[in-house]
Amino acid sequence: MSDALPGAFDLDWNLIRSFVAVARAGSLAGGAKTLGIAHPTVARHLQHLEESLGFSLFARTSHGLVMNEAGEQLFVAATPMQSAALMLRNTVDTMGERPVDRVRVTVAELTAELLPALTPAAPSQLAGLGIAMDVLVTRTQLNLLDREADIAVRHVRPTQQDLICRRVGSIRMRAYASEAYLEGYGQLTHGNVAKHRLIDGFPTAEFLAAARTQGFAFRDEQVVFRSDSLACQKSAAKSGWGIGAFPDALVNKGDGLHEAFAEGAPVDLPVWLVARPEVRDNKALKALFDKIGNGLETRLARSIHEGSSRG
Repeated sequence: MSDALPGAFDLDWNLIRSFVAVARAGSLAGGAKTLGIAHPTVARHLQHLEESLGFSLFARTSHGLVMNEAGEQLFVAATPMQSAALMLRNTVDTMGERPVDRVRVTVAELTAELLPALTPAAPSQLAGLGIAMDVLVTRTQLNLLDREADIAVRHVRPTQQDLICRRVGSIRMRAYASEAYLEGYGQLTHGNVAKHRLIDGFPTAEFLAAARTQGFAFRDEQVVFRSDSLACQKSAAKSGWGIGAFPDALVNKGDGLHEAFAEGAPVDLPVWLVARPEVRDNKALKALFDKIGNGLETRLARSIHEGSSRG
């Protein structure tokens, strides 16, 4: 008599892992991004899982995937499995001599362009350790404790006490516009708000909200260009659409952008370097964490100094 158990007991853990990621994200694309693997792979995992079980786990709706009753029950059972797997993997990671081939870093777009210049391109630059890097540029705060990323650059201090946190400085945001725009409209003052146009983020209008806190009575309709891409916003400002808010660190002399506010003050956003707790116990990951942290401190301090001189 065989000791092998049929059906679900033979399931591949990778299928369960993909299921949990999709369940949490609410979509195949979100699950794939969380895991850092291709969308078709996650879709195939979910299909194989449902075929192995003999029943579906999600209802396919116009709003995405919604777990059905069977999916909810499996999710409850699978969550402790994932926690145990993470604990096992984290235990291995604490073995300080274990080599690391690839690290995942999540970063907001405000500092994304700075990151490549702050980290070593050649193995010899990082104490002889060669590490490949996956950088996820996203506004979503990935869960480091669940290993959705190894290191994060954030603008809000994390509330999870187990994480490693290091304040590395501030990034100074300032209002900029093209020379042609300023020639036509002038610099912004509290008295000439009505004639100006704004470039802002999407879906949230963070620049509009910040300007209002400084007493600039902008109307919603004065936001004439919105994008969820900072590079796209910057291109719009260079093309004369209006005034946009950008980090001093990302505005160069050759961009043709000039300070747009005659009144008001720049805004300094804190920058935190964060890592999952196992990073401190692995030499390669700790070296990379320190390298990024030291580089950010130097670059951001220089940016603040240059911005103060400019202002």
